[in-house]
Amino acid sequence: MANSAKIVLLISLLVGLVWFVYKISWVLELIIISLLIVYVLFPITEYLKEKRKASHLIAVIVTFTCFLVLIFILLVLVVPVVQEEIQAIARDLPNYIVLIQRYVEDVAEYLMDYDVGPEIIDFVRTLSTNLKPVFEELASFSISILFGFVDIFFIMFIVFYLLYDFHNIRRTIIKILPDRYKFYGEEFMAIIDRNFGNYIRGNVIRCTIVGLLTGIILFIVGMPYSLLLGILAGVLNIILYIGPYLAAIPAVILSFSPHTPSPIIVIIIYIVVQTIDGVLLTPTLLGRAVKLKPITVIVSLLIGQQLAGALGMILSTPVAGIIRSIMEFMEHEKKNTK
Repeated sequence: MANSAKIVLLISLLVGLVWFVYKISWVLELIIISLLIVYVLFPITEYLKEKRKASHLIAVIVTFTCFLVLIFILLVLVVPVVQEEIQAIARDLPNYIVLIQRYVEDVAEYLMDYDVGPEIIDFVRTLSTNLKPVFEELASFSISILFGFVDIFFIMFIVFYLLYDFHNIRRTIIKILPDRYKFYGEEFMAIIDRNFGNYIRGNVIRCTIVGLLTGIILFIVGMPYSLLLGILAGVLNIILYIGPYLAAIPAVILSFSPHTPSPIIVIIIYIVVQTIDGVLLTPTLLGRAVKLKPITVIVSLLIGQQLAGALGMILSTPVAGIIRSIMEFMEHEKKNTK
């Protein structure tokens, strides 16, 4: 009877914990987003303290002020242009649908000449109809990326105090551990910093470069909506292996318009940029963080998306890297104890 009561109590506690986490998921999401920002800004604070001999408070204030200025510049200069491009896409959407329907009809007639099965021809004929919600979803996704942070005030507030107390928080976590576990706590904290911190900082720089390169080259060749497509390429490039293909799809579709560069040129641009990313940027900026097999990264991305949406996809790769490093550390410790 006693064991049954313990099992019921344990299950009740687990259900209560899941319910509690679900209820505070909004708060957890704000904290995680703030932590991502802090991991990007933290090296700047350390540089000001170590190299410029600034006090901790001054270093935090200067770093946070620079961050606010950058956000302000983006809001003033970039957001209005992107908003205008999104509105232009929404206005031109019917024209693009009609144009794509013409291409689809031509492809369907071409397939009929070669006696292709009716199922394939029907699929091709309905392709243009199915593309309309894709365009609408793209516009909605772009707006949510740019304007979805309605809790920006809370995030900025959390970022400032996390940045100020970052060292103290980590020391407190180590301090509350029993003495025999302090060594492992310090090692695990170093693993998290090495994988999570380096990955986030490297990815921000990498995706910024990819977005700028894509947007500038598309602008040079006369592609409309080049700023929006560049931002989309940078944002989706966070998703390793899959993101670049997702970013190229809208650009290729838009390139079928008579007033845009050839689809072949657009495809070549994306291939060249992704080659630069794969050969130069990813190995240099991400290092060990992406030394995971592609199948591991893809499975991690899918699991992260199911658990926490877009934020889960961003976190999935560094979390997988942390798990790998912890397993390597435990294996190393096991060998040393023999």
